[in-house]
Amino acid sequence: MKLDVRNKVSQLGRKGKVLEGQTLKAAGNKLGEEIASNINRSSNSSADYTHLADAIKTSSTRTNEFGERSVQVGASKDKAFILKFLELGTSKMSAQAPMEKGISQSKGDVARILAEGQQRILRL
Repeated sequence: MKLDVRNKVSQLGRKGKVLEGQTLKAAGNKLGEEIASNINRSSNSSADYTHLADAIKTSSTRTNEFGERSVQVGASKDKAFILKFLELGTSKMSAQAPMEKGISQSKGDVARILAEGQQRILRL
């Protein structure tokens, strides 16, 4: 089935790549929402402060040297070190694992989004 989708994307050309990218981005956004929902907000509310939950981003679609397309979900560069401490813990703080929890909570939704996108591509 995977080869059928790959062949169909190749046949559709640019339109197929755009649909594939939109599907991957939607799945990544859903995963990012779940990760952000597992991060507690700090009490800092100054105008120039960005909460870690607001810094969870989904990258644009990228293609590797094997032709596989993907998106990356994580914190922006200025907040990534904080997410690392929350995920893995420190010597004085136990791990809260917001990414692990977000992945397990969104697994079904992400699979549904990817399956719907695959069916949409195959219908064209």
